[in-house]
Amino acid sequence: MRLSPALFRIHRWLAWLVGLQVLAWMLSGLLFAWLPFQPWVKGHEVAHAPKLLLPPDWAARSSQALAAMGAEAAPEQMQAVMTAQGPALKLGPARWLRLDGQPWREPQADEVAAFARQLYRGEGAFQGVQRLAEVPAQLGIVKELAGRRDVWQVRFDDGLHTRLYFHGASGEFLTVRTRAWVWFDFFWRLHILDIADGEDFNGTLLRVATLAFFGLTVAGLLLSLLAIRRATRRMAR
Repeated sequence: MRLSPALFRIHRWLAWLVGLQVLAWMLSGLLFAWLPFQPWVKGHEVAHAPKLLLPPDWAARSSQALAAMGAEAAPEQMQAVMTAQGPALKLGPARWLRLDGQPWREPQADEVAAFARQLYRGEGAFQGVQRLAEVPAQLGIVKELAGRRDVWQVRFDDGLHTRLYFHGASGEFLTVRTRAWVWFDFFWRLHILDIADGEDFNGTLLRVATLAFFGLTVAGLLLSLLAIRRATRRMAR
């Protein structure tokens, strides 16, 4: 009968650990079910991706400019994008060609702010623009741009605390982030037990949680069997 108190203690501590994770799963499930995903989390209610507007002679102009630059980028590596200075041809991770005939230069803060106002569809007032070497983490663990560095951040004063992000060197639109997105990502990381990246469904913490669930179940079954045996012995007396 000495096994019963030890099993009870193990069962009690495992129940605390499992209970906390179940609570996290319940809270995150409620958030996922009730938070408007597309309009608030994805930010479709407050911003839209830019439309690519190419000048009529962009193909001929870009061919001439590429020949003059001696660019060696293959056609499949090129991408036409909208930037804070208008349409541009992306030749690589750090090389662009403006399609309006002007020489390439890095965008200024006022150009990025004007571009952001074009994309913003909410009702908040423009709050500010700044170039960040690194985006600070939200709620301690949420990385809004997955570690991307050197970006422009444009903020708007609305109920969702909308932030639009642009590439630092080109002004190309990257994404929109809201307070709803931050809370969604925070609880998503707790939901899958991947605090670092929020992408690993087979991480160490999740494996530990499954072992805790299994241990709780086994301890509960053993306690039940011991209780049945005690009850049977009492009835036999």
